[in-house]
Amino acid sequence: MLQVREQQQQIKILALKDQFNRDDKTDIQLLILGAKEVGCDHIILDFSGVTEIDSTSLSELLLWYHNLRPRHVQISVVKPQPYIRYFVDWAHLSEIVSIYASEHEAVEHADKLRRR
Repeated sequence: MLQVREQQQQIKILALKDQFNRDDKTDIQLLILGAKEVGCDHIILDFSGVTEIDSTSLSELLLWYHNLRPRHVQISVVKPQPYIRYFVDWAHLSEIVSIYASEHEAVEHADKLRRR
């Protein structure tokens, strides 16, 4: 399940619930890859409600990052459960995708980058 919120015009927060696997990522992918066209420069994926993630979704997250980076769109993950964080770290995604404890922290960091 997916809930979408706009924090500011440039920031979209996608709150993910339950399983995050290959069956559930089609709607998310459309929102993420179309971010630049609607004026968004930061996408925050709220993982607080994610109960399971598969390797296909981890790979997809990496591809989204690589597709968005040249278009100057940042992607961040907030509030992952400890066992989800373990898989993200294991896949070395935390080395390229920023992970924050809260949405507020992610938004503040994005604002600092925007001001540079």
